[in-house]
Amino acid sequence: MSKRNRRRTPPKPTVVFDYGGVLSAGHDPVPDVHELLGGDAEVLGRALWHERDAYDRGATSSAEYWGAVAASVGVEQLTEDEVVELQNADDRYFLRMDPRSRELIHDLARHGVRLVLLSNASEAFGEAVRRADWFEAFSFAVISGEERAVKPEAEIYEVLLEALSHETGGVSIPSAVIFFDDREDNVEAARALGIDAHHWPRNGVSAEQTEHGADIARRVLAARSVPLG
Repeated sequence: MSKRNRRRTPPKPTVVFDYGGVLSAGHDPVPDVHELLGGDAEVLGRALWHERDAYDRGATSSAEYWGAVAASVGVEQLTEDEVVELQNADDRYFLRMDPRSRELIHDLARHGVRLVLLSNASEAFGEAVRRADWFEAFSFAVISGEERAVKPEAEIYEVLLEALSHETGGVSIPSAVIFFDDREDNVEAARALGIDAHHWPRNGVSAEQTEHGADIARRVLAARSVPLG
């Protein structure tokens, strides 16, 4: 058979997950942080999320980020130990994985499916997530704070595709990536680059949520012939 007529084996899909709201059990660390800092919880929450983008893109340090959050409730100065304590509280909150998400990860890993994490998160959280027991199921993580780019910016998806392309001789194949994220703008940005991206309803937001993201993911993955059972 000539090379021209020879069929090429399509690349096996890589399954990529966002972290917060997709793998994590919830998406509101404010109560845990409020226990340490006190003050007006609503004001604290606004500061925590307002300052988060810069922290997640690596533009501010842990001391700067937590210092700004603390200042919002009248705590003017933090010691190094207090900064570490606040970061640890934030990490502990987000590292509580949703049981249904954990089960999905387990099933995919059991069948040897390549898994990658793509998360808007600080460098500090990137270090913590790589120490988690479940992370051994993942090939690698792309963390926004380390890359100095956040979703939905195209740059961070290009970092992901470039890393994956090493297995295909440097050829980027976005359609071989199946991506799940809880933000529609992140999903649309990924689709614009040819990635097979899908919305995952944020975990822990509403008891009235009719379908868990893991159920949606299982349906999508089954349609792509990704082994699960």
